[in-house]
Amino acid sequence: MKALKTKDLVNVGIFTALYFVSMAVGNFITVFLAGLVMPGLSSLFIPAVVGLVSGPVYMLMIRRVPRFGAITIVGVIMGLFLLVFGHFALSFIPYAFCGLLADLVQSSLWESRPNLARYLSYVILTFGCTGPVLPLWFMKDAYVASLVRRGKSQEYIDGVFAPITGATFLVCILATLVGALLGAWIGARIVDRHFNRIPAKQ
Repeated sequence: MKALKTKDLVNVGIFTALYFVSMAVGNFITVFLAGLVMPGLSSLFIPAVVGLVSGPVYMLMIRRVPRFGAITIVGVIMGLFLLVFGHFALSFIPYAFCGLLADLVQSSLWESRPNLARYLSYVILTFGCTGPVLPLWFMKDAYVASLVRRGKSQEYIDGVFAPITGATFLVCILATLVGALLGAWIGARIVDRHFNRIPAKQ
């Protein structure tokens, strides 16, 4: 893959905005709809639903901007958005790391196995969305301290951690994997069917 050009950065900015919108839609669907069915557990399914609805945006972006650095930029900006919207401070790291890793996978496999490249890189990027929930299992004390600093009551904190078990961790990971794969499949089909006449950028 070639290096990013100025016009590529403009396109990446546009697709990052679209990805953010799709992420917001995923959050809305999960919190306000799934929350009615599984109160207390809905936040654990946000990465899965984001992966499900964001596939078309991602697939179109890597078709229009098949250059190393594009996915990394998306991951870093999404991580910064999480910080701005008050998530746990370390939530930034998984999105930035997964964005870079997805970029490396995409660039290394694109020429030889493009389908594997776009599916695998999308799954990896989607796991960046687990940044706000992973500390619930692995950094409980720091997460509790951050909630206390934000003025949350003990009752609220107990409610947040009530569903946090080894079983729900596996459910979160598997749901994210399934959601990302379905989103990648849907996105690939939409792009291949409706945007096939638009040549990929060279």
